[in-house]
Amino acid sequence: MSLALAHKRRVIAQGSAAASASATPATYSPAAALNSPANAQKHLKLMEVALAGDLDRLHQLNSLDQRQQLKRSELLPKYQDYVTRYRESGLNFPNQVLVYVLIWLFDTGEFVAGHELADFAMSQGQELPERFRRDIPTFVADAVIEWAEAEERAGRSPEPYVTDLLPRVDGEWKLFERIPARYHRLLGLLAMSRKDWAAAVTHLERAEVLYPEIRVETRLKGARKALAKQQAQSSDPTTAAIATQLDVAQQATDTEEDAGDGTE
Repeated sequence: MSLALAHKRRVIAQGSAAASASATPATYSPAAALNSPANAQKHLKLMEVALAGDLDRLHQLNSLDQRQQLKRSELLPKYQDYVTRYRESGLNFPNQVLVYVLIWLFDTGEFVAGHELADFAMSQGQELPERFRRDIPTFVADAVIEWAEAEERAGRSPEPYVTDLLPRVDGEWKLFERIPARYHRLLGLLAMSRKDWAAAVTHLERAEVLYPEIRVETRLKGARKALAKQQAQSSDPTTAAIATQLDVAQQATDTEEDAGDGTE
């Protein structure tokens, strides 16, 4: 065999081997799970099986505290690494694992991480499981205000989460009017507690405009009265002194009436 013919055959053989190697699909492995769309779908199926088992575990727990503890201590750490790798992969497909991590972040009060993941999920057009019957903006807004109202009732401040989310709740997102009204109502109550009457009036008025059934009439009336008194005090010290004396007299009268109502 001539040298030229031997060289030709080697080139042909090498070309065939290279073509065969390139035609072989990438082998699936957990380490390479998100290296291709096909592997990503295989890995998602495995993750969904694990997720279904963990959701069943949650449903078997009657205690809310136990469910929250399981989410916080075990489930979030278990799935967050996958979600991080999915986000870094540049892939985009319906991903219920990501969505449940989002839900659990808000369930456990991890609002900073929750908001960040919610923004990513919304940018991809992800949807909540059908049983939630809400889109992601509605879920986020509801989760935060329900937590915030409970914090306010317990005497703890829910800030800055309420104020930070307000521009999205009352502006960017299209929500049922009762939701932004609840935000303004709560911000009005917080403003009243720190005697910021102008802010209280602004928020309570907005709440009433958005959703008249929000029932802030009494508080709004009190905030307007306090604001008027505050403005009078700043402009006319004499008027302020008279107003203070009238308030004292009225309080004494109210006390006497209350005492009279308590006697037989």
